[in-house]
Amino acid sequence: MKTTMAFIVICSLLLSCNNDVSDNEKTTLVDKKYVLPYPIGTTYTCSQGFNMFPSHSGSFSYSVDFGMPIRTIVTAARSGRVVYILESYSDDDPMGGHENVVIILHDDSTYARYVHLTRNGSLVQINQMVVPGDPVGLSGNSGSSGSPHLHFDVTKTFGGRSDQTIPFDFKNTSPHPVGLERGVAYTALPY
Repeated sequence: MKTTMAFIVICSLLLSCNNDVSDNEKTTLVDKKYVLPYPIGTTYTCSQGFNMFPSHSGSFSYSVDFGMPIRTIVTAARSGRVVYILESYSDDDPMGGHENVVIILHDDSTYARYVHLTRNGSLVQINQMVVPGDPVGLSGNSGSSGSPHLHFDVTKTFGGRSDQTIPFDFKNTSPHPVGLERGVAYTALPY
């Protein structure tokens, strides 16, 4: 009972504080900047989400994997400029650090990484501007990957494989209040 009352009091205080926030600021506070990194109308299953075993921990804590066949179209999750492309490794090269990747810089100085692409799977060029939904690459199984999938994450730095990932959210799919769940299929809805 005490816990329930404390929750109600805290919620009431938060709601009364939010009355001082403009409608524009409220929108900004809940704005989700990213869309699923695959075409509208397609559905892929989350094979690993935030803070999940076996590999989404440490610097990779805020990463999402989507199981998808090799050569599946991968699309831009947010507007930005392509700053890095690596596409020389084969899909049967399991060596860590041999992941093909496209990296896109956003206007807030964050970077989206599209990882495990297939050899020669980039569909963009360095300095190319993209908007959400533009094709950026073809999925694959390059590098440290147990099966064909797309690994997607966002970082604040661009220094290499061990850059710390940061939380992000997708706006064009079913609600997922605790992040994408392993084993759940997510359809890319119009945005």
